[in-house]
Amino acid sequence: MKKILIAVSMILLGFSSAYAAGTASGTQVQNDVTLNYTVGGVSQTAITADDGAGFLVDNAVDFTVANNDGAQIVVTPGSTGQITNWTLANTGNAAQYFTLAAINLTGGESVYGNADTADTSTPYTITYSTDGGTTYNPYTGAFSVPVDTSVLVRVAADIPLSIVNGDVMNIQLEATATDSGGTALTSTIGPDTIGTVDIVLAEGTGITTEGNTEFDGQFSAWGGYIAQSAALAVTKTSCIISDPVNGITNPKRIPGAVLRYQIQVANTGTSDATSVTVTDLIPTEFGTSAANLDVRTDVCPAISSGVCGTKTGTVETNAGTTGAGTSSVTLDYDGVAASATNCGYIEVTIQ
Repeated sequence: MKKILIAVSMILLGFSSAYAAGTASGTQVQNDVTLNYTVGGVSQTAITADDGAGFLVDNAVDFTVANNDGAQIVVTPGSTGQITNWTLANTGNAAQYFTLAAINLTGGESVYGNADTADTSTPYTITYSTDGGTTYNPYTGAFSVPVDTSVLVRVAADIPLSIVNGDVMNIQLEATATDSGGTALTSTIGPDTIGTVDIVLAEGTGITTEGNTEFDGQFSAWGGYIAQSAALAVTKTSCIISDPVNGITNPKRIPGAVLRYQIQVANTGTSDATSVTVTDLIPTEFGTSAANLDVRTDVCPAISSGVCGTKTGTVETNAGTTGAGTSSVTLDYDGVAASATNCGYIEVTIQ
């Protein structure tokens, strides 16, 4: 019996060995084959076969969240509506719904090299833009992001008045893949169903705080705020200028003696302080008004053996008011610049 040599060539149409991550979820893929052969040198009728209805491409849910600020946002204690900027990108193969949550970090987590030391006020206000930042929509729940599309997100926070210069308030923005009703997605369990769009959570780890891990349908990033403010401290000391017996030579604190109170305001912060005033209650032993007021941009002069030194520095334009007929005076320091010191003086006479 003659042996017949059959050359078989199988060509898989519409198939590539490379992983086609960009193929849209729900796409129906069909695969046909054609068998060609010869017998005795004569080409025979080709034989074809297909895989029936083929299969549907499953949904690979993949996305990222990133903070766009590059550093903590500089804020002032007591300021409101301070904005951090973020991007949510849908890198999966289907339009996808997402929910968002902004969370205070409280464990000293470091962002941009600055460890968390304080908290913003909550709740946060979240808005998002689908047109590159031209308009922002209030975030009210799950919203859809098309394939290969990014949305800009803003998180606005109020800064407590109790925050001090240098405080760092780091926050986390977390996106969760959901259905249209806001229920978190889960990966399809069990074997692949050829005619059904299964769900595969495919996102990376992001920031792993708050229980966020790879392939859990959540992705987080960190950003935050840093406070730059004035840091004021006030120091009050007294010295004697003269008395009616000794004059300026070794004066004593007797009735008729003139005393000077030196009130030093130091700003060790990184921001200037403005509208700085000091109110001093005048004891009844000094009558009802101050004899003299003076404010200068300088440290207070040294006091030697209780005797006043010479006042120096630039006199402020607004030295304050005496409050004549009352028991208090107000010194207006105008502004105290960052890393600067102003010294105010009240000179009174012992009754």
